[in-house]
Amino acid sequence: MALLTTFYTKFTQWYYTSMVLMNLVWKRITVGEEYLREVTYPTPECLKDWDHRYAQLKRVKLHYVEKGPADGKVLLMVHGFPEFWYSWRFQLEHFSKEYRCIALDMRGYNESEKPRGVENYNLKFLVEDIREFIEFLGVQNVILAAHDWGGIVSWRVAMLHPSHIESLIICNCPHPLAYKKVFMEDKKQREKSWYMFMFQSGGVPELAMRANGYEMLESMFRGKKGGIKNRKNFTDEDLLAWKYVFSQEEALTPPINYYRQLLDAPHISKTDSIVQPPVLIIWGTEDAFIEKQTAEDSIKFCRYARLHWIEGASHWVQQDQPDVFNRLVDAFLHDDVIVRAASDDVYTEKSKI
Repeated sequence: MALLTTFYTKFTQWYYTSMVLMNLVWKRITVGEEYLREVTYPTPECLKDWDHRYAQLKRVKLHYVEKGPADGKVLLMVHGFPEFWYSWRFQLEHFSKEYRCIALDMRGYNESEKPRGVENYNLKFLVEDIREFIEFLGVQNVILAAHDWGGIVSWRVAMLHPSHIESLIICNCPHPLAYKKVFMEDKKQREKSWYMFMFQSGGVPELAMRANGYEMLESMFRGKKGGIKNRKNFTDEDLLAWKYVFSQEEALTPPINYYRQLLDAPHISKTDSIVQPPVLIIWGTEDAFIEKQTAEDSIKFCRYARLHWIEGASHWVQQDQPDVFNRLVDAFLHDDVIVRAASDDVYTEKSKI
């Protein structure tokens, strides 16, 4: 079985990498050398007027943005790929009236330190970064909100360090065992995950991301298939912010290294797989990258879980429908959820909005 899995992974990697590489070569021939020319974008105004701070941890220095009362309960927000702290801009504005809001740049992203070597992006280090950062803040625990890759890390933080997490808010990212099950059983999910195989290759993913003025970023966030549906929530200046961040020196390889280390992630035992803190899962139904079944299956690994669907929202749910998203989070945090979650009973509920 292990040999068959290795063969499938390598073959699929080779197939998709070859397809991407042939497309890049064809574009270089037909469009010209400017198609693959590296471009560095200027800093947009939307990134300047924020409180930028840094945390020196044991192995890495992380950048973060903070907004809200210094003595407020901490709402820590962790971004996905290819994103950075600014993907939480709507939540920073909304929740900072009550909470000490912190949006983090994970290691290798934006202004956070970028250790050299693919091995430095293993999940064991990413989980430790969040644990150490919470301790750096000098608080007993936090409300942890996470999207996409931030969710992959934060699910594990909640499993392994439950005392650090008051509650967990997950956006379009399944519990790792729920994703594994659907990936193995559902051909549609494997097809949607094609880029994860291509990202195992060296050099080609970075070249594809840079091509044609970072066209891939624009396609991911504005494309008809997978992009943000509510276009007014991802402006031209927002797009420039993304291009600015990912056009900086060595800005692409570290985030892609997350994928290159994914197969070497520490094993999750059944004992460790159940999340003890209360969990809110918010899921955009038009996610082009992850099957909805993974969200359904994720609640099976939570002692307390709420699953809310936001109809018509994309994978980038907290940016696509921030008003609805924020309302759901407000309701969750102000309910008697903590009291109910303290019981011995497993509690789940689902809804559509």
